[in-house]
Amino acid sequence: MNLLSFRTRLLISFWLVLAPALCFPAVYLYHSLESGFISEAEKTALTHLRYIGWLMKDHAPLSDRQGLDQWCTDTGKRLGYRITVIEPGGTVIADSNVSFPEIRFMENHAKRPEIVVAGSGKPGFSVRRSPTLKRKLIYAAEKINLSGRHPDKNDLYLRVALPLSGVEERISGYKARFFPALGVIFIFTFAISLFLSKRLERPVHKLIQRIESVGSDDFSHEYIMDAGKEFFRLSSAVNEMSDRISSQVEEINRQKSNLFAILENLKEGVMLISSDGRIKSVNTALSDLAGSPDKCMGKRPVEVFMVPGVQEICDKILSGGNRSSTSLEFPGRGVFEIYAVRTREGGAVIVFYDISRKNRVEKMRQDFVANVSHELKTPLTSIKGYAETLVTGDFVAGKTGKNFLHIIEKNADRMIAMVDDLLALTRLEQHPVDRALSPVFADECLLSAIETCIPMADEKKIKIENRVPAGLAVMADKNSLARVFLNLTDNAVRYSPEDGVINFSASIVNKTVIFSVRDQGPGIPASDRERIFERFFRVDKERSRKSGGTGLGLSICRNAVSQMGGSIWVTSPPQGADTGSEFFFTLQLKV
Repeated sequence: MNLLSFRTRLLISFWLVLAPALCFPAVYLYHSLESGFISEAEKTALTHLRYIGWLMKDHAPLSDRQGLDQWCTDTGKRLGYRITVIEPGGTVIADSNVSFPEIRFMENHAKRPEIVVAGSGKPGFSVRRSPTLKRKLIYAAEKINLSGRHPDKNDLYLRVALPLSGVEERISGYKARFFPALGVIFIFTFAISLFLSKRLERPVHKLIQRIESVGSDDFSHEYIMDAGKEFFRLSSAVNEMSDRISSQVEEINRQKSNLFAILENLKEGVMLISSDGRIKSVNTALSDLAGSPDKCMGKRPVEVFMVPGVQEICDKILSGGNRSSTSLEFPGRGVFEIYAVRTREGGAVIVFYDISRKNRVEKMRQDFVANVSHELKTPLTSIKGYAETLVTGDFVAGKTGKNFLHIIEKNADRMIAMVDDLLALTRLEQHPVDRALSPVFADECLLSAIETCIPMADEKKIKIENRVPAGLAVMADKNSLARVFLNLTDNAVRYSPEDGVINFSASIVNKTVIFSVRDQGPGIPASDRERIFERFFRVDKERSRKSGGTGLGLSICRNAVSQMGGSIWVTSPPQGADTGSEFFFTLQLKV
C-alpha cells in the first residue's frame, strides 16, 4: 500500500520530469561554455606558441643549449609564459621557469599528452596542474625546426604553458551567475508545481470526502469537479454511483424493515443458527420463550432450551440435512411444532409453532363430541324406551301412561333446550355483537331474568337480593346481556340449597361496571375454575343432569361477555364465606 499522499506523489512525478529537463540542459550549457572557454584559450595558446616559434627562428643563432635556455627564460619573463623546448625523446633541454642546472633533473616529457599529439604533426593541447609550478596551466606544443640556428639538427618540440587563471575566472564568474539563476528557476518551478498540485489535490480531496460520506451512509451531498473533463466525468460517475447506492440501500433498508416487522410480529418463534451451531439471531416471540435475547446470542440451543430435542434437530440440519420437523413439549410453556431448514451459508432457520392451543381445541372438540353424544343419548334412550312401551299392544293406558308421556315430554324439552343453547352459542361465535353495542339499562335485564327464575326459586324457598342500582346503563347488546343474567341466575337457583340466598350487586371502577352474582351452592374446586366456562363441562355431572342444566350456560356467558368487550371469572368460595360461588363479569359504563 502506497502511504504517500496524492500531492506528494504528484510533486515527485512532476520533479522526476522537471529536474532532468532543467538539469541536463543546464549542465550541457555549462560544459559547452567551459569547452568554449578552453577552446578559445587553446587558440590563444597556439597563437602565442607560433609567435614564440617565429621569434625563435628569427633570432640570431644560438650557440648551445644554455643559450637556448637563457633565451627562453628572457622571452618567458617578457611575455609572462612558460616556454619549454623538448627533444624528440622527451628530454627537456630548455625551460623558462627552471634554471639550466636543474633541467637535467626534470622528468621525461615524452608521454605528456600535448607532446604525444605534437609528435603526429599536429598541434597538441592539454589542461592540467603543473607539478613544477603548482598551478593549473594550458599547454600547447608543436614541432619546430631550428636547423642553422641551433647545434641540434633534429626537430624539437616547442611548448608554451599559459596560466588558466583568466579562463577559470571567466568560468567562475559564469558559475556565480549561472547556478543562482538555476536555483531561482528551481524555486520558481517548485512554487508553481506546489500551487498546481494543491489546486489538483483540492478537488480530489473533496471527491474523497464525497466517497467517504457515501461510505458512512450520507448521500445528501453532491459534488461536481470543474478541474477538467476527466475529473468532471469522474465526479459525475461518483454521483451516479452514490445515487444508485442510495437507492439500493433504501430498498435494502425497506426490505429489512419489512422483514424485521414481519419477524417481530410473528407469533411463531424464529431462530437463526450459524454454521458452527451457535445462535445468531432470534425474534421477540422466541426471546420470550427463551427468557431474553441476551440469553440466546452466541450460545448453542442446548444451553438456552433445556429440551434435548431442540439441539438434536439443529444437529441434524447442520450435519447435512435440508429439512426436518418434530413436536416437543416445553415444561410450563406448552407443546411446539419445530421446523428446521438449512440455509445457503450452511446454517439453519428454526421455527417454533405453538400448537398448545391447537391441541387444547382438538381435545375440546373430542370432549364436545363425546359430551354431546352422551347428553343426547340419555334423553333419547328414555324417549325410545317409553315410546316402545306405549306402542306395545299389551300396554293399557292409564295413570302410568300419563307418567310415561310426561317423562317423554321432559326429555324432549331437555333436548330442545340443549339445541337452543347450541344455536345461541353458535350465533355468538359467528356473529359478534361489537358493532351493535348500545346503551342498555342493566337493572331491567336483571329483573327480567329474576322474573323468569322466580317460580323455581319459590319452590326451593330461595331468597333473592338485588343491589344493582336502578337506571344503571352500560354499553351492551340487550338480548346478550339478558341471556348472561338469565344463565347466571338459573345456575345460582339450581345449585343453591333450599332456604338459600342469592345476591346481585354492581360496582363502578374507572368507567367499568363489575357485576356480581353470589350463591350459597356447593362451590367449584380450584382445579375446575378455568374449565368451568367450557362447553358441557360439569363439576358434578350426575347432579347437573338431575338439575336439568344443558352444560352450555357458562360457555354462552363467556362468549357473550367477551363479544361485548368484557371479561368473566369466578371465585369460590366468595370472600368471607366457607361455601358457594361468586361470578363476576365486566361491561363498559355508558358515559
